[in-house]
Amino acid sequence: LYGGYGYNSSSSGILNDLWKYNPTTNKWTWVSGDNALESKGNYGTKGTAAYGNKPGARYVSASWVDADGNFWLFGGYGYDAANCGNLNDLWKYNPSTNQWTWISGDNLIDQKAVYGVQGSSCTTNIPGGRYVGSGWTDPNGELWMLGGYGLDANGNTGYLNDFWKYSPYSNTWTWVKG
Repeated sequence: LYGGYGYNSSSSGILNDLWKYNPTTNKWTWVSGDNALESKGNYGTKGTAAYGNKPGARYVSASWVDADGNFWLFGGYGYDAANCGNLNDLWKYNPSTNQWTWISGDNLIDQKAVYGVQGSSCTTNIPGGRYVGSGWTDPNGELWMLGGYGLDANGNTGYLNDFWKYSPYSNTWTWVKG
């Protein structure tokens, strides 16, 4: 369970805490993030895991768990390193090392999409900042995402019907349809 809009110990707001649940013991464990509200992100170096890295507080992000048990997080509405808005950053959390890696996307809010050629993966393709996108993982370990509310290629904000695939193997996004 990652962040969202909720309560810390004293008030409500946007969170960046990561929790895991153990059904055998019926207990939750806080594994990463802050116990404060509206925490800003610490991006570090793109592609490099580090103990100081962390996504900013956010809610209604797309998320996945891969076959190796890594947790993936895309966008949402929340904080970059300084401001609050639509995010298009992709993060990976490795539970074995307890480290976050900023994988793809921008470290600034409200970035427009770069679609590229439909059906072709490219290192410059990236979904625009958005929240409420739906995500799932396919049997090949690729991450899929549909729509949400955010920015298109022209920077217009609204409901999106774009369909994306991210390949962790090639570190590329593909605009599939929409």
